[in-house]
Amino acid sequence: MTVALALLLDAALVAALLARSRGPIDVTRLLLVLAWGLLFVLAQGALVALGWRRFFLSVHLMHGFLFLVAPAFGLLVALGRPWRARHGARALAATGALILTAVGIDSSIIEPSRLVTERAMVPVAPGRAGRAELRIGVLADLQCDRITEHERRAVAQLMAERPDLILLPGDVAQPEGEAEFRALLPELRALLADLSAPLGVYCVLGDIDTADGLTELLEGTGVRLLRNESVELAWRDRRITLAGVARLPDDPEGRALLGRLSAASGDDLRLLLVHKPDWALQLPPGGRIDLVVAGHTHGGQVRLPFVGPLLTLSQVPREMAGGGLFLLGGSPLYVSRGVGCERGDAPRIRFNCPPEVSLLTLRTADGATAGP
Repeated sequence: MTVALALLLDAALVAALLARSRGPIDVTRLLLVLAWGLLFVLAQGALVALGWRRFFLSVHLMHGFLFLVAPAFGLLVALGRPWRARHGARALAATGALILTAVGIDSSIIEPSRLVTERAMVPVAPGRAGRAELRIGVLADLQCDRITEHERRAVAQLMAERPDLILLPGDVAQPEGEAEFRALLPELRALLADLSAPLGVYCVLGDIDTADGLTELLEGTGVRLLRNESVELAWRDRRITLAGVARLPDDPEGRALLGRLSAASGDDLRLLLVHKPDWALQLPPGGRIDLVVAGHTHGGQVRLPFVGPLLTLSQVPREMAGGGLFLLGGSPLYVSRGVGCERGDAPRIRFNCPPEVSLLTLRTADGATAGP
């Protein structure tokens, strides 16, 4: 309702500004109206973000103006109704309306469902690589409020890769309230129960997860929640230590676990599962951890060419927060773009940043394929 009222107010302002034009609308007048409209929406967004402390709602208001209000008035100006417009202004309005409509359809309808499988090869120090590859499936940020074909496809797509180990970096569900969580619970449990791997399926808390809620959700699914703890796994000729830490990098228990994991000697393969990639900033140079797996950023959801992600809510470099495999703090860091989108007040958008499931292959010392 708030977004609809704000868009009506935006439309009224644009209509009033266009109606004040004396004579046919020219390019200069058209650009001035657009500039005033953008300034008005920015002021709206600042009021909502600072006054109501609802940042994602302010983003939603800007999204609605750019991809609903602006294209609609661009079409009207291009048609010359109800205002007369010069040829240049009509051509500019038609071009702008076409581009914004196309981007709006892609970012709101097509790309949020264009699930891809990302693959990365992770190098491992020869003394810890072993003779067999380790294939890790990553399913980050489902962030669902209901189960649709998109979530089912994500699980099926990951399971088709037959990973040896599956990691979930948190933000599993985002229902609006307790009643919605109860309604979602049976279907989401059934979906997560379809996840299986020889070495198990492990999860950590995300920003929107609660410890009690996620614990209840995971009951009977075979997914184990790691809360500032580690598990020892055996894989072919290698031992693996998998640790999962709390969502905030300033958590003292998590930092203590990270310190022990980084300092201890041994030839085991060490994996760190986190929600926020910021945990990798805590790693000492030349650390002992072989791979950090994170989610949280959604790749930014909107990535502009030559600019990168506009918003990551992370302290790691924007290029890294945009998703992929990087070296940070002396250890490989993989940031997943995730499966879902930010919900609640936020618009459901992705642009140049498709959702993903991931398969990470930790290479053997000699490059051999996995074997018995």
